[in-house]
Amino acid sequence: MKGSQHLVTLLWRLAWLCPVTCTHNAPSKQQTEAVILGLLRGPLAQDNILFVIDSGALTILDIDIILAKRGTTPSGGILVVSEESTDFFLQASLYFLRGRFLTTVFIFAEDPQRLLDSLDHRWNPDFLLLLNLNPTINTTILFWNDKIQRSRHIALIEPEMKFVPPKFKVFTSKSFKQNTVVKYPMGLWKEKDFASKTSLFPERLKTLDGSVLQLASFCDNFPFLYPQNDVCVGSNFDLLDIIAAKLNFTYTTQMEPKDHKWGAMENGTWTGMLGDLMYNDKDLAINLIQLSDEIIYEFDISNPYFVESYVFVLRVPPPLPLWRGLVYPFSGFLWLAIISTIVLVIALLTLCLHLVPDQYDLSNVFILVLGGVVCQGVKQRLEATWTRLWLGCWLLACVILTTAYTGNLVAFLSVPVYPTRIETVEQLAASGLRICMQDYGSFVPAALKVSTDPALYTLGNKMDLFPYAYLNFDVGFKWVVSNTHSLLDTYSYLVNIVDHYGITDDVYFMKEMVYPGYVSWILRKNCPYTPLLVEALTRLQEAGLVDYEYNTRMAKVRGRDQVGHDKVSAGRSLQLGQLLGAFMLWALGLTAAALVLLVEFLVHSRVLPIK
Repeated sequence: MKGSQHLVTLLWRLAWLCPVTCTHNAPSKQQTEAVILGLLRGPLAQDNILFVIDSGALTILDIDIILAKRGTTPSGGILVVSEESTDFFLQASLYFLRGRFLTTVFIFAEDPQRLLDSLDHRWNPDFLLLLNLNPTINTTILFWNDKIQRSRHIALIEPEMKFVPPKFKVFTSKSFKQNTVVKYPMGLWKEKDFASKTSLFPERLKTLDGSVLQLASFCDNFPFLYPQNDVCVGSNFDLLDIIAAKLNFTYTTQMEPKDHKWGAMENGTWTGMLGDLMYNDKDLAINLIQLSDEIIYEFDISNPYFVESYVFVLRVPPPLPLWRGLVYPFSGFLWLAIISTIVLVIALLTLCLHLVPDQYDLSNVFILVLGGVVCQGVKQRLEATWTRLWLGCWLLACVILTTAYTGNLVAFLSVPVYPTRIETVEQLAASGLRICMQDYGSFVPAALKVSTDPALYTLGNKMDLFPYAYLNFDVGFKWVVSNTHSLLDTYSYLVNIVDHYGITDDVYFMKEMVYPGYVSWILRKNCPYTPLLVEALTRLQEAGLVDYEYNTRMAKVRGRDQVGHDKVSAGRSLQLGQLLGAFMLWALGLTAAALVLLVEFLVHSRVLPIK
């Protein structure tokens, strides 16, 4: 899509070695100032303007007088002399160099190549007006310059020497068509014809005019890009086909980058698909590449259209022994509370019956209390009211406990019970498991090793990488099934891999994910057609087509992320808090019985002396 920079520079130098011969005089100072004043009072009247003027133009124009004639306007202007512009462009805010905040007016009468060479990747004004005062400059070659073409709206005004006196003519630049930049005439300059900004700066990139985009792709990114019958397909290709038909372009793909890496910054150099965009003349990457500060700074990006995270896959732990099913309905602490309560009830009832004798045999207190626990009646009779109240509350509490135990026991005896699984990063870091990942150039291994999160840092130093090969996770799943490692990769991709290996019953996806991030399409920095692709992709997202295409491709493996989740437990052990009511009821009965005991003890102590 972009021409060779060496060829452009060579053509530019040749144009200056062989200037166009002109037999007419250049436009007069009054003509030039009239054009500038017409621009300031007409299409640029409401704009903040950055004037960049070279020394040759300053000998022709008195820019201060022109600005004074402009009059009072709500907008402002910045004047920069090109010979002194290097420091300004290096230190100026992005608001001055990019976007719509300023309209840049470049007035030149000398070779502008040195100024253009001094501009870095930050330079990309939305509106760029070139005012050429030298009819010998070949502006057709000038339009080939990447620093010019990156602007979304371009206008050129230059003298047309075939008229006497010469007149100014207005041009714009069309998009790349078959690798050719078109200098497109819009007519002679007349204030009434170019009174508005839209008439001076028409939308020059309505389509891509049949261009061919070179994709930086890695065809191993289910469901976004993946091979099928030796052809790369996927949900992102479905979206790109819709956009290509709308914007009139085609594209070529590659199965994987030459360095077999995904794309990251390594030792100051971009690798993988990002390296192809930066160094190998690729135009667009539509794979699942999570955004980072470095990517946003170095490349053009679309609006985020998807969120993807990295997830851990672990082996489902084997079920617990069936013989332990009888104790599973209650937690260990609840069992301890029940046993302690039984002992306490026996001891207290025995003590109370000793202090306030009843007809009940003290040796049978144990049987009486335990009978309530096992729901069995005892043929013994209690005469005292307090003992009946005490025992009644205790039996009611036992009914609640035994009913809860019996109800929960059914689930534990009919379905295998599995131990608690690892579900958080902290639990995984604290376990004896290592983590593994396929080595395809992801940023994750390096990010884990420098993470400020203690758990992630620990995992980063327990990571093992195995070589990349398409759909070859033999080593990784061997480690996972052996219960020595947890496998890490993106969620959508691992769902497909687990299904491909047919081990959906043996592994599960950990609930907590790491490195969730926005996903965008990525283009070369300052690409002129970035706004077209961004707008088209955003409309597809708003229409729901992004989710539709994704879900369509994921349909065959949908639900695989829940594999192993049915092997968690037949039920949940009842906790003390869930049966606290039974203990509160028993405590209430104990209090009431104690009051009755006190009354009967007092009555009994008074009756005996009278008798």
